[in-house]
Amino acid sequence: EKMSQLYELLEQNKMVIRPSLQASELYLSEGNIAKSVECLARVTRVEPENLPAHSRLALIYERTGRNQQSVTEYLIVASLFQHKQDDENAKNAAEHALTILPDSREAAQAIFFIGNGQLLPKPVPPRIRQDQIETTSAPLLKTREVVSEEPAELDPVEQAHQTARSVLANLVFDQDDSGRGIDSDSASRTGQVKFSDNIIQQSYGKQVFTHLERALTNLGQGSEAAAADEFERAIEGGLFHPAAYFEIGAIRSKGDQMVSAVSYLNKAVDDAEYGIAGRLLLGRNLRFVGRLNEAATNYLEALRLADSQVVPQDQADDLYNMYAPIIDAEAKQSDPNAKNNLCDSIDELLSRPAWRQNLAQARLDYQIDLEGAPAMPLGEILSNKQGNLIVDSVMTINDYARSGYMRSAMEEAFSALEYAPTYLPLHTYMGELLLKQDHLPEAMAKFGAIAQTYRARGESLHAIRILQRLITAAPMDLAARKQLIELLLDRGQLDEAIQENIRLANVYYNLADLGKAREVYDDAFKLAQRSSMNRDLSIEILNYIADIELQSLDWKQATQIYKQIQSINPDDSQTTEKLIELYFRFGQEAEAVTELEDYLTFLEISGASQDAFDYLDKLIDENPERIFLRRKLVDLYKAHGREEDAIKELDIIGEVMFNAGDRGGAVQVIEEILSLDPPNKVEYQDLIAQLKGEE
Repeated sequence: EKMSQLYELLEQNKMVIRPSLQASELYLSEGNIAKSVECLARVTRVEPENLPAHSRLALIYERTGRNQQSVTEYLIVASLFQHKQDDENAKNAAEHALTILPDSREAAQAIFFIGNGQLLPKPVPPRIRQDQIETTSAPLLKTREVVSEEPAELDPVEQAHQTARSVLANLVFDQDDSGRGIDSDSASRTGQVKFSDNIIQQSYGKQVFTHLERALTNLGQGSEAAAADEFERAIEGGLFHPAAYFEIGAIRSKGDQMVSAVSYLNKAVDDAEYGIAGRLLLGRNLRFVGRLNEAATNYLEALRLADSQVVPQDQADDLYNMYAPIIDAEAKQSDPNAKNNLCDSIDELLSRPAWRQNLAQARLDYQIDLEGAPAMPLGEILSNKQGNLIVDSVMTINDYARSGYMRSAMEEAFSALEYAPTYLPLHTYMGELLLKQDHLPEAMAKFGAIAQTYRARGESLHAIRILQRLITAAPMDLAARKQLIELLLDRGQLDEAIQENIRLANVYYNLADLGKAREVYDDAFKLAQRSSMNRDLSIEILNYIADIELQSLDWKQATQIYKQIQSINPDDSQTTEKLIELYFRFGQEAEAVTELEDYLTFLEISGASQDAFDYLDKLIDENPERIFLRRKLVDLYKAHGREEDAIKELDIIGEVMFNAGDRGGAVQVIEEILSLDPPNKVEYQDLIAQLKGEE
C-alpha cells in the first residue's frame, strides 16, 4: 500500500496499479473492506478504465449491501466492455446491475443503449487534492473531498430537480389527444382523471396540462420564477403531485418567498424522491427566517434519510428509528451556536456531488472498525458539542485497533472520555475493545451499564441493540435476556419478545433447570396468543413444553399437551404419532387404536400410502407383541392388492397365536390365508386339519 502511495505521489501511475491491487486483495482476505476499497479506488484514480478494479469494487459493494455504488460500478464495467466491442459481457454487466436495483433508471437505460448500439460514457477520473493521497480518512466535520471510485453524481437538490422535471414532463408527453391523462369515459364514471400517481380533477384537466407545458417551457428558457407560477396554477387547477410541490418550493427558496417555499416543501418531503432534498431546503429556509430550532430538526431529518441509504438494507430501518431520540433531544437544545454548527455540518456533508460516497466515508471514519460493533447514527456525533474531537479520537482508535494495538486503542478511548464522558457510543467502543482483549466480564459489565443508561434516557432501541450485542458475546447472561424481553414488550415488538422468551427458556433447559424453562415457555405461550403469528408460535412453544414433560417422565401431561397441539393443527403427523406412542406407553389401547385408524385413513386420503406402510412397520418393530398392529398391516396390504405380503404377515400372526396356545385363533388365520388363494394351498389345508385333529 505504501509503495502504491509513493508511486502516486511521484506520478508514476502505471507503477501504482499492481501493488495497490495486491494490497486490496490482502486487506480483503483479512476482512478489512474499507481498506480494500480504498486501494481499489487508488487504482481507478490513476487509471479510470481499469476493468479489474471496477469489477472488484462492484462485487465488494454488492456483497456488502451498498447497492447504489455496486450498480454504478457494474455500469462502468459495462461501458468498458462495450468500448472493447464486447457487447455480450457489457449487456451481462448491465443486466446484473438491474437485478441488484430493479428500479434503477440508469441500468435500464444502459441496457437500452447497448441494445441499440449507442456507446455508454466512459468513467470520469475522480477529483482529489494532492494532500489527501496519504490520508486514509479525514475528520467528519471538516470540509473535504472524498476519494470517489465512481463518476460524480448530482447533489440531492439537483438530483431531485431532475427527477421532478422528468416526472412532470412525462405527464405532458403521456396525455392523450384530448389533453387528459385517461379516456373521458373513465373520467365520467369516477369524477376524476387518475394518471399514474397523480390525480387531476376532470373538469380542469386540460387547463392543468396547459399550465404544465408553459412551466416546462419557462424552465427551458431559464425563467424559473415564471415556471413556479405556472406550476402553482396547475395545482390550483387540480394537480396533486409532490414533484410540482418540490419544484415550486425549490425555486422559491432561491428568492424572497420563503414562507411559500416552506409551505410547498412540507407537502413534498414525505415522498422518497424528494425527502432528502426537501428537508435540506426546508432547513436552509427556516434558518434564514430565524426559525433555528425547526431548521435543525429538518437538517437532522435529511441526515436520517441519507444515513439510512448508505448502510446495508437489513440495518436501514433500525438506524432510521435510532434518530427519533436524537431529534427529540435536539429540539430541547437551546444553544444557538450548537444548532448552527449542526446545520453547517449536515449541509456540508450532504449538499455536494458524490454525497453518498462522502456519507459512506464519514461512516467509516466515525464507526469503530471492530467486527460486531453495532451501527450508530451519524446524527449522534454531529449533534454532540465535542463532535470534532470525538471523530479524531475514533479515527485514532481505529488506527490502533486495525494494527492490533488494543491497549493503545483503549487508552485513547479513556482519554476521549475526559471531554465526552456521556457520549455512549464511545463507551460502546470500549466494550468492543474489551471483547477483543478477551475481557468478557468487564465487557459484559460495560454493555450492561450502557444499556441501562440508554433505557433511562428513553432510547429503548439503542438499549435493545446493546443488549443483543451483549447476548451475542455472552449467550448465558440471563439478566440481559430478561431486560431485552422487557424492552421488546415495552416497544410492542411482540413476536421478537416471544422469540427471546423461547431463547431464554432454551438457556434454562441447557442448564438442566427444567422447572424454570417450563415457566418461561408458559410465558411465551401466553404472549403467542396475542401475536399475529399465533398458530405457528403456539405450536412451536407447546412442542418445547411437551418435550420437557417427557424429560420429566410426566407422560400424562405430555399427552394432554400433544392433544392441544393436535387441536390447533389436526394435520400434524408428528404430533399424531407421538400421541399414539404415548397411548401405547400408558396401555390405553382403545385410544391408540382409534387414533391409529384415523391417522391411517388420513394418510390414505392424502395419497401417502407408503407412509402408512412405513409407519405400521415402525410400530410393529417397537411393539412386536401387539397383534392388532399386524392385523392393520394385513388390511392395508389387502386394500392395495398386495396379497403375497398379506399372506407373509398372516403367517407371522398365526405362528404367534400357535406359540401362545391359541389354536382356534391360528386356525382362523390359516382360513384367512386360504381365502387369499395362496400357491401352496394344500399345505395350509393339511395344517388346518392337523390343528383341528389335535384339538
